[in-house]
Amino acid sequence: MTGLSHPSFSRTRAAAALRGTLGSLSLMAALGLGACATPGQETYQNALADARTDPALCSADSYAPAGKYTTLVAESWLKAHQPGNADAQDAAPPPRADPPPVTVSGVSAMPDVSFPPYSQRACRMTVQSGTNPPETGFLTVAYFIHNDRVDTSLARWDSDGAVSRYYDALKEKVRAGVDMSNPTLQACMKHFPALHPDSTDPAVQQAAVSLRALLIRHCLADHAALQNLYSDMYFIHR
Repeated sequence: MTGLSHPSFSRTRAAAALRGTLGSLSLMAALGLGACATPGQETYQNALADARTDPALCSADSYAPAGKYTTLVAESWLKAHQPGNADAQDAAPPPRADPPPVTVSGVSAMPDVSFPPYSQRACRMTVQSGTNPPETGFLTVAYFIHNDRVDTSLARWDSDGAVSRYYDALKEKVRAGVDMSNPTLQACMKHFPALHPDSTDPAVQQAAVSLRALLIRHCLADHAALQNLYSDMYFIHR
């Protein structure tokens, strides 16, 4: 099957990442992170608010040592390397301690994603925090709009390595917990064949798997709903 172009998969990957942030956004709203913010947290929140519409979000100057969005990268990188799972990291407030200084290079923009009331923007970049090895990945900012105002916002860092590890773990879960001989699953998998993107970028590979998995899950859900409908009709009319 012919691979899809990189921009298309970048959009898909961003959409998948956006869906993964929704639960975290709700939890953050419940925690009331705006209360008692320190000056550092206010700087972070102001940058996060501006990032929603600023055309310079993915420009190199915005990530210079005193750049407008350097704080988003530094805080997000630090949170991504805290103990705990991704949900716990996302839901945590920005750390109160100053994060290590970061050096950012190779900044480029990813396609914006909007599924009202949610929206997301992402920049691809390489980040080196302190003396740690450099990481290439994505800085993502996501927003939930309520009553025409930003209700909750989130910035996160996803390195290519983290995306690859997530993808590998997901494959193992699928192998261990899915009955691959199920005829309905086989039919759905045949209907939505595997995608083979040209790019070797792990984020693009993960986007291909996520897209296919989403379609297959939808196919299985439709089949289950149809079965339930037939069952109900049988008992009603027998």
